[in-house]
Amino acid sequence: MSKPALLRLTDRGIYCPAGEFYIDPWRPVDRALLTHGHADHARPGHNRYLSTDIAAPVISHRLNNPVLETIRYGETRKIKDALVSFHPAGHIPGSAQI
Repeated sequence: MSKPALLRLTDRGIYCPAGEFYIDPWRPVDRALLTHGHADHARPGHNRYLSTDIAAPVISHRLNNPVLETIRYGETRKIKDALVSFHPAGHIPGSAQI
C-alpha cells in the first residue's frame, strides 16, 4: 500500500494534507507557510501565517500586521501530523526552503 503524497497542487496553492497548511498559497487559506516576503509569495487574505523570524518584519509591514507566527532557521515545528523546518534559501534575507 502506498503512502499519500506529502504535497498536492490545488487551486489555492501547494497543500500539505498531513499538516493542513499551504506553502505560498495564491488564494485565501486558513494557514499559510511563507518562503519569503515578495508579493508573489506573501499575499493577503489568509487567516494565519508562518515565516522565518528574519522575514517577519517585511511580511508584517506588507500585509498590515497579520496573525503571524515565526520560526528560526533549522527549528522543527509540528503542525498537525507534519513536521516542518525552514532552511536558508539565499534569495533575500529571511527567505527559506521549507
